Amino acid sequence: MLTSVGHRSTGTSESVRVTWSPDRGARQRARRRDRRDRGLRGPLAPRAVPVARSRAARFDEQVLMAWDRLALNNPELQYIEVAVSDVPEAEHPALAVFDPADAGFAARITVYRWAIELRADSSRHLTDLLQDVLTEQAGVFLGVSAHDLDSGYPRV
Repeated sequence: MLTSVGHRSTGTSESVRVTWSPDRGARQRARRRDRRDRGLRGPLAPRAVPVARSRAARFDEQVLMAWDRLALNNPELQYIEVAVSDVPEAEHPALAVFDPADAGFAARITVYRWAIELRADSSRHLTDLLQDVLTEQAGVFLGVSAHDLDSGYPRV
């Protein structure tokens, strides 16, 4: 890369060849990371570490754990698919929707992440709310009350 540098005292300019070096790139990255002593920029943990999981990935994991707890005592729930969607497509907001089995499609419970996360005050409340929502929808599938499926219902 060729740049032109001017001298203040003489007013003349001369060409200076600037070459890239690994050290120079590292200095620029370091400067970019801690501008004006505001702290680090960018990810603080590698992606493989559980801390770096996205909110959606953590929510998916919580849904699976809640479903596993429910299906442990109710083997007939193994025929239901559980899906997670960000936002309900219908005009009326719902926390979850049960879709009965149709020609060639298994029964499905769709849980809406944003609707549930907005109602939960804490991670503990989110876990309890997820368990209640899945219990209600499984009760619809089985045609039984949510109290019959889970003795701890309602948690919220």
